Amino acid sequence: MKKILKLISFFTLLIFVVNCNDTEDFEFTTPVDNFSIITPNDGASIILDGTNGQNNALTLVWNDNVTGAESYSIDMSMDDTFSNIINIGSSSTNTFTMSVETFNAILLDNNISALEEASIYLRITGNEMQSNAIRLTVSSYPEESPIITSPDSTFEVVLSDITEDDIALTVDWDDPNFAPESSVLINYYVEAAVAGSDFTTVESLGNTQERTLASTHAELNDVALNLGLEAETVGSLDIRVRSVLETTSGELERISNFITISVTPYETALPPALYGVGAGLPDAGWGWDSPEVLPLLGSKYSANVNLSPDNGGNFRFFLQEDWGPDSYNYPWFETRGFTIDANLVNANDGDSNFQFIGTAGEYFLEIDMENKTITLGAPQGANCEFDQLWLVGAGVPDAGWGWGSPVQLPCTGTGIYSGNVNLQNNGGADNNFRFFSIEGDWNSGLNFPYYIGEGYAIDSNFVDAMDGDNNFAFVGTSGNYFLTIDTVNKTITLGPPQTNCEYDQLWLVGAGVPDAGWGWGSPVQLPCTGAGVYSGSVTLANDAFRFFTIEGDWNSGLNFPYYTGEGYTIDANFTDAMDGDNNFSFIGTPGTYTLTLDTVNKTITLN
Repeated sequence: MKKILKLISFFTLLIFVVNCNDTEDFEFTTPVDNFSIITPNDGASIILDGTNGQNNALTLVWNDNVTGAESYSIDMSMDDTFSNIINIGSSSTNTFTMSVETFNAILLDNNISALEEASIYLRITGNEMQSNAIRLTVSSYPEESPIITSPDSTFEVVLSDITEDDIALTVDWDDPNFAPESSVLINYYVEAAVAGSDFTTVESLGNTQERTLASTHAELNDVALNLGLEAETVGSLDIRVRSVLETTSGELERISNFITISVTPYETALPPALYGVGAGLPDAGWGWDSPEVLPLLGSKYSANVNLSPDNGGNFRFFLQEDWGPDSYNYPWFETRGFTIDANLVNANDGDSNFQFIGTAGEYFLEIDMENKTITLGAPQGANCEFDQLWLVGAGVPDAGWGWGSPVQLPCTGTGIYSGNVNLQNNGGADNNFRFFSIEGDWNSGLNFPYYIGEGYAIDSNFVDAMDGDNNFAFVGTSGNYFLTIDTVNKTITLGPPQTNCEYDQLWLVGAGVPDAGWGWGSPVQLPCTGAGVYSGSVTLANDAFRFFTIEGDWNSGLNFPYYTGEGYTIDANFTDAMDGDNNFSFIGTPGTYTLTLDTVNKTITLN
């Protein structure tokens, strides 16, 4: 036991000796004073994204062997001198974190405009001592929606077509998270809905990148009527602003508060016809036995009328075949900015009627509601919105389902399309067809519901085919009928075929009719449309052609001298070709026209 203790004492002494000798090779160092931010690095960039608001946006880590502080304050400033210190939090450790949501709110509260890069400065304070400062580039996202500032829900407006181009409503709004001079492009949409509908159906008043939008009487009126407000009746609309902007995470939409305004819209639907009565319209006079009827064709009212300056020459237009309730006098058009023919003036009588001061005679009177003109011109032939309609479908066997031989229904009167048509009932197999306004264009179809929606009374031999296109279905007895579409009285009727022409059709052949040319391979047909009238659509070129009564028979030709010898008045676009056959020569502008040969009134006209 004594030996063991001696050994332990020896080793202890040896270790002490060695350690004493080694002290000459070691130096004790004092830690460097340091109070500085380690992370993030100076100049770092932070782009905030609201899709993950609880994620950490900012993590600060710092060294401190100087202050001895038990708690720290995290300071922010807009400048590196910290002239205005903003405390954004505190920590009892050498780290500090802040969520995306919290950091974003601090930036917005300190007027850092959303989605625009800005510089901020951060430092740590402990025991009244400050760390180094670092600069960060930051970008916030918007949290607030636009706020409508004007008008408020006391706003009322009565709209008028007299001032349709004047401003009726101006909506102004603020966007609190964006500076007025912000460079961020924001698309704002001002939207309207029926009051209380929670914007289930909206109409746009327009869009802008400004923070104001003005709407004219006409624009606001269209929106009100499209939303179902009744003309001439006070209604209420909710108005809001919807903003859309692109962010790094996609499209961001924000919806403002809404206001409720009172709007009284005016009527824009044009009546199907105007009725003229008065001394200036001698065929009508001041009574309702025979008013002049001007049907609506597109946006134009027109008809051939007799005008006279006798007995005062005054007259007025009415919206119904009666004295009331609605009529249009001279000031009605004048106050709406119409340009009115110089032969028509204000009669300055008790009703401010029109007064005709020109030479008595027949005129083509046209009231263009879109371009706001009232004009008088030479009388015209048949007048329709389209030169003809086209019939295609199995129910019209001469046409079938294709554009090789569509059946033409020409304009034969004011607003009237009519002609003899073969109709086929296949017992439900395929007796369907459709009207078209443009030859060869399937998109121009006018089906059964179209005419029902326009208020037409349709012959009982036609029904809705209830196929994919809701075509017409012919359910009568197969045969030839005289089909009439009257766009003035809104009727579609069938009657016995009118075969009171000498021929079922005339045929056109010649270079002046390029679809035919000088041959019988594809002669152009001019069908009998009733009452001794042949009419149809014809493409004409500046060359010669001739009419024929029998297809394929050169000896059945009817040339220019034939018709002049029969006393016909021939359109000025046609002359005697003075060739060997004295054919017709077309000298007008090449194009497609409605050519009408009237054997009763002995006229050949182009429209």
